[in-house]
Amino acid sequence: MNLAMVGWIALGAGIGAPLRFIIDRVVTEKSATSRVPLGLLVVNIFGSALFGIILGMNNPTLIVVIGSGFCGALTTFSGFAWESNALWRQRRADFWIFITAMVVLCVLAFWLTWTVTSALV
Repeated sequence: MNLAMVGWIALGAGIGAPLRFIIDRVVTEKSATSRVPLGLLVVNIFGSALFGIILGMNNPTLIVVIGSGFCGALTTFSGFAWESNALWRQRRADFWIFITAMVVLCVLAFWLTWTVTSALV
């Protein structure tokens, strides 16, 4: 194990987690009337797009540091699970809208940025 790499991953995660919180709060406050958690949706779409760019660059160091560290902390599964569970309990129709939008938009963001970056590099 390379301890320097672990340090870089921790640094990326230390930036990604607070940024997730800030983006989520700002979007959530501006969309208070939304029936789905738009803050979490925005964070995950952004993280998916960024990960597509990083993978498209095909740089193993960036993939580990930014992909695992920054994007891993930015796009946490726990937030997704928490919001999904809350919607399931409160409004089932909104749950399905949220799940569908999250999957489709995140995959699309990743695929588009990966495809474009791969073609340019």
